[in-house]
Amino acid sequence: MAGRDIKSILTGKAGKNIVMAAGVIILMCIFNLLTGNIFTSVRNLTLLMKQGSVLMIVASGLMLLLIERNFDLSGGAAVYFVSVIAAQCAVTYKLPLPFALLIAMLCGLLMGALNGFFIGYVGIPAFIGTLAAQLLFKGVGYTWTNAATIGPLSDEFAWLSEGYIPPAASAVLIVAVALAACLFCIFDYKKMRQWYGSVNRLFTRIAAIVIAAVLAIWIFTGYYGIPMCVFFAGMMASITGFISNKTVFGRHIYIIGGNPEAANLSGIKTKRRIFQSYVYMGVIYGVAGIVITARLGGSTATSGNLLELDAVAAACIGGTSMSGGVGRITGVALGVLVLSAVDNVMSLMNVSSYLQMVVKGLILLLAVCMDVCMNQTKFRLKKAK
Repeated sequence: MAGRDIKSILTGKAGKNIVMAAGVIILMCIFNLLTGNIFTSVRNLTLLMKQGSVLMIVASGLMLLLIERNFDLSGGAAVYFVSVIAAQCAVTYKLPLPFALLIAMLCGLLMGALNGFFIGYVGIPAFIGTLAAQLLFKGVGYTWTNAATIGPLSDEFAWLSEGYIPPAASAVLIVAVALAACLFCIFDYKKMRQWYGSVNRLFTRIAAIVIAAVLAIWIFTGYYGIPMCVFFAGMMASITGFISNKTVFGRHIYIIGGNPEAANLSGIKTKRRIFQSYVYMGVIYGVAGIVITARLGGSTATSGNLLELDAVAAACIGGTSMSGGVGRITGVALGVLVLSAVDNVMSLMNVSSYLQMVVKGLILLLAVCMDVCMNQTKFRLKKAK
């Protein structure tokens, strides 16, 4: 009985989070040993988060699509095209920065709406529709710029990625966010106590928030503060987490992904929801395109290259199911952290970029195999009851 209880705990939602967090901690310890304690320096951890910021933005939006059994192969190309728009407006046409950013965001929204219209309302399969969009966005961008680099950008534009929130302000911001998250958990517990579970779950969540806040304060106050690209990544991840967990739209996405036929029969307007999810992905395109342009100091032909595949890998490593209905933003964040850490450690060890691809592929395969095994164990335990 004790063995079965342990299995049931580990295969539940909390168990998956525990296994995932434990795996990440073990990997971090191994990475630190391999790099002679360089990996866990506050400077390196800050740079690691900067490195994964754009991936975090794109993966957070892709998570919603995967949950509702959709896909997006055009993510990297769309980010590149937004980068072209932003750089052309700021450098070539010398528009004021707010106008350049607004046009870039509107361009991202338009691309997301285009995908949403053809996939949601016309009914084109997401794989084919977004593959066509990938060719379209990248082709237009290459034709417009002749695949040339557009830059350099102004210091104000570059600050959107390379700037820092001062350490003192960073600490205040982290404490404020942590307090808000704790209060939100308490309010959620009081409101939904019947479905929430035991009070231990509340204490576990609060403890996780406090630990994360302490680590964040240690990292960012020990360097120059919170990088702006990390701030935008955290903002988009928080918005996505709120949408997926606390809105009617988010609940509908989980229902659609879990059982599309039941969603239709229950009166959910699935076509509209699919369209809306791709429009939100358009917002993701806009933010990611602006951040990557500021980070690189301009628009390059390789901006966003294969970004959509890294985002899929991060989401899957984080426990998002390709068959729909399952996914958490915290898991996606851990997946992004793992992929970014692999790149970071391999670079510190001067390992070939080709071998980095091999290692990331093996980690992805291992994560998916573990998820499949845990789901099968959960199914057998339910059947045994």
